[in-house]
Amino acid sequence: MHGWVWRAGSAAMAIWLWVPPAGAVAAGGMLRFAQASAPSQPPVAGAPAALPANLPEQIRKAQTELRRLDCLTGRIDGKLGDQTRQAVKKFWTSAKQPAVEVSITDELISQLAERGDGFCRPARPFFAIGGRPGGNSALPPFFAPGARPGSAPATAAPPLSPGAD
Repeated sequence: MHGWVWRAGSAAMAIWLWVPPAGAVAAGGMLRFAQASAPSQPPVAGAPAALPANLPEQIRKAQTELRRLDCLTGRIDGKLGDQTRQAVKKFWTSAKQPAVEVSITDELISQLAERGDGFCRPARPFFAIGGRPGGNSALPPFFAPGARPGSAPATAAPPLSPGAD
């Protein structure tokens, strides 16, 4: 078994060393092909390539990611409305990025996808002792000082002592 693995590994290494790099194969032919298929106008140096932005499909993907991150509370409709713009700005605030004009691009969608669930959700305290703030104050908190599990407030009269007739 070990001899077979050794021979297969040696053969793979020989083939890998023998095969020329992909760019070296017919370099002259590839250069002629690239020149023949090049557009008539060369691209302007320093100008960014025009990427599609604000397409309904892109907006829908961004809205799905924003909902997953708890930045968006509205509907996923594929339209760049005020709620979606506010959700993107909320994401940028949570990510500590400067808020600029909202434009939904594939780059923004990939930034959204990199974050974990609930990214825009406000931080909660790890330990909270007592009741909920603004909650029902008539009910005692579960872990109140002196509270015992399963104990109910005393509403009945205390029992009489044996000689109190």
